[in-house]
Amino acid sequence: MRIERIVGGERPPRVFGVKKLPAGRREEPRPLPELMPDTPAPASGARPERRHVRPVSYVAISLVFSLLVFGFFLLSPSGLLKVRKQRIQLAAMHAEVEKLYAENLRLEEEVVALKTDPKAVEKIARETLNLVKPGEVVLLLPEGWQARVKPPVAPAPAPSPAPR
Repeated sequence: MRIERIVGGERPPRVFGVKKLPAGRREEPRPLPELMPDTPAPASGARPERRHVRPVSYVAISLVFSLLVFGFFLLSPSGLLKVRKQRIQLAAMHAEVEKLYAENLRLEEEVVALKTDPKAVEKIARETLNLVKPGEVVLLLPEGWQARVKPPVAPAPAPSPAPR
């Protein structure tokens, strides 16, 4: 089968789309679409109308999809809310570790002082065990005695600026 297309007017015609068949093979004749009973006849020679989709529908679909994805990441078992809660717990645990570390340092210093300083041992014996040296008199005062004895300290007035 040979298809020719004439382009231009004054020049000799150019040939486009020549199809050569291999030797021994012939093309079967096909019935025209107008004659086939199953196919509907085209309305016109133009391309068929497609359903028009408005850009607003694309925006609406993308917003719905975005909300679904955001909701999934927010509420999933490993979502943003759980991560935020775990970060708060982690910060609280870090603060507790720092507090325990400072307490350990203080206790280590106290152990070193108790091993090397006899005054530290005497202070602990007097305060916790209520021991006294022979001939000493001990006064035990009830709790809160300082608040009854000392008047509340008023803040000192701010100094006035020196005259110039």
